[in-house]
Amino acid sequence: MNQRGRSLSDIATAVRRPGSRSRAAVLPSRPRRIRIGVVDDHEIVRRGLRAALEHEPDLEVVADVRTGQEAVKLVEQFRPDVMLVDMRLEDTDGPSVCERLRAVAPETAVVMLTSYHQDGMVLRALAAGARGYVIKDVELTELRAAHRGECVLDPAVAPHVIAAATGAGSGSNTASVKKTLALSDIDLDVVRHLASGLTNKQIGALVHRSPHTVKDHLEKICAALEVHTRTEVVAAALRIGLI
Repeated sequence: MNQRGRSLSDIATAVRRPGSRSRAAVLPSRPRRIRIGVVDDHEIVRRGLRAALEHEPDLEVVADVRTGQEAVKLVEQFRPDVMLVDMRLEDTDGPSVCERLRAVAPETAVVMLTSYHQDGMVLRALAAGARGYVIKDVELTELRAAHRGECVLDPAVAPHVIAAATGAGSGSNTASVKKTLALSDIDLDVVRHLASGLTNKQIGALVHRSPHTVKDHLEKICAALEVHTRTEVVAAALRIGLI
């Protein structure tokens, strides 16, 4: 049988035979895509981010969720390369989520998303291990840079962060940062629950402390924020970006 008349099985056998002149074509390997998780409590934002990211051939959105608790489960299941996390979520805040994500998957780069900046919140996020902090119209080059291990700060945010961190900013900014860093994670939890209108007893049940201990935390918080009442605590916390 001539070459033209050979069956497909004959040709396949020749390709597999050692030393055969016929060789299977070696296809170039496809570069591994950057796997991304999105955390935002606004569905329209999640959809918009997913659509924009999946338009890029080297990016893949593995999942998008709306709460901090769901974000932890996402990381445990998918182990994405980059997590985009909104600074404010319905069940917690971005820096707290970042800390939990870093504990579960330290190899995942966490980039905080926000529509505005507050120095105290930015520094909390960076202290929690965030790789970057960007305004929500994030550039795709910033995501790729975070994946490479680079620190990413939005140009609109960077000067304020540097000034606050070095004490070179305005007196009010520097004071806000000092107040933020003076509070522990438990203090911040107490403030968040206080903002929800809970009593000391209710807060204690959530943070696993006695009502008396919660009262001690509130006294410390009042001193750090230089206020005197529960209402003033919440107002100050909102002003400097603690909640």
